[in-house]
Amino acid sequence: MLFSFLGWIYECTYCTIKSGRWENRGFLIGPICPIYGFGSVIAWVIFMRLNIFQNGLIGAEQAWWKIFIICAVGTAIMEYSISLLLEKMFNAKWWDYSETPLNLNGRICLPASTAFGCAGVVIVKFFFPWFAKYDDIMFSNPELNGFLALALMMIVGMDIALTEASLTSLLEILDEAQEKFDERMEAGVQTIAAVPDMMKEKAAAGVETITSAPAKLMGMAPKVPKLSWRQSYHLNSIQKFTKPQHKTRADQLKKAANSLTRSAKNRLAKKKDDVA
Repeated sequence: MLFSFLGWIYECTYCTIKSGRWENRGFLIGPICPIYGFGSVIAWVIFMRLNIFQNGLIGAEQAWWKIFIICAVGTAIMEYSISLLLEKMFNAKWWDYSETPLNLNGRICLPASTAFGCAGVVIVKFFFPWFAKYDDIMFSNPELNGFLALALMMIVGMDIALTEASLTSLLEILDEAQEKFDERMEAGVQTIAAVPDMMKEKAAAGVETITSAPAKLMGMAPKVPKLSWRQSYHLNSIQKFTKPQHKTRADQLKKAANSLTRSAKNRLAKKKDDVA
């Protein structure tokens, strides 16, 4: 959990600096990025519990380049696998390296894997020895440790369940918006197609039909549904939808939400000016 939280801080800080505005990163709703915690647990098992090097040395005593290679390759495999899994489940990408040099299908890239390898060296060389030093103290009370572990597992499990439900409902909203859009487009196209046949019969009355048809076709944008705060969070945290129709509707929802936010800020500023 500690490294999941630290990973969330790193992701939010990096993305906020890069975009110039606050970015709340992560797949789950809570302030954690499980991929960092999962990777740290695997690294602890590999370097501190298993004698994979067959030389009697624990991870912190190994050559830094060995640690770097294992961490860089391991994180690349894990990052690619999780990205593929999430895309298959939700047709969305929470990170996309397509514009980064030396990337593989936008899921991983050499700069990021190198950074994770360097972070792995720091964690194994400095953090893990400190944890190992106080291992007896931290695990001196099995009952308390078991209770805390179960409590944290329950919290994370609830977060996963809420996240899955929220994402599923968000995708349903996008699908429904697309269906309404298609229905409106079909009605608009049929209206325009009927104009030539109606030209002679309704030369005078048909002026309204003829002029209104393009307007109907141009006004096909679906109404913006009201999203819960969890759905809004996921809508903004997803970097890219893989289905074109989802991407189009999601962009519309984001623009509408930003417009509502700006309007609310303007109204608040106007009230403050009136009071002053």
